[in-house]
Amino acid sequence: MKLVYCAHCDAVSALANLERDVCRTCGRTAIAANGLGHGPVILAGTGVILVTNFPDLLARFLVILPFLGIGLVFSTWGMRISKGRALEAGRARQTEDDEE
Repeated sequence: MKLVYCAHCDAVSALANLERDVCRTCGRTAIAANGLGHGPVILAGTGVILVTNFPDLLARFLVILPFLGIGLVFSTWGMRISKGRALEAGRARQTEDDEE
């Protein structure tokens, strides 16, 4: 996943890694920005499941559920923070280009 900033409509769009850097709002070319890092939380939960070896499927589900919830919270929070930073960086880059 990646974030792109569009100077034309002053918006940040979330795209898949293989998509072209195009704004979802207006369809014009956009500037790439940084993405997120919430995967380690979900990987830690998977590691706990693999190491503990619970025989009951329900117990495994109950153990992994908090990790998925925390990963979702970090993902949402990280997306909000990343979009804000990408918007600020894009605006700063645009003002630099306008000054030149």
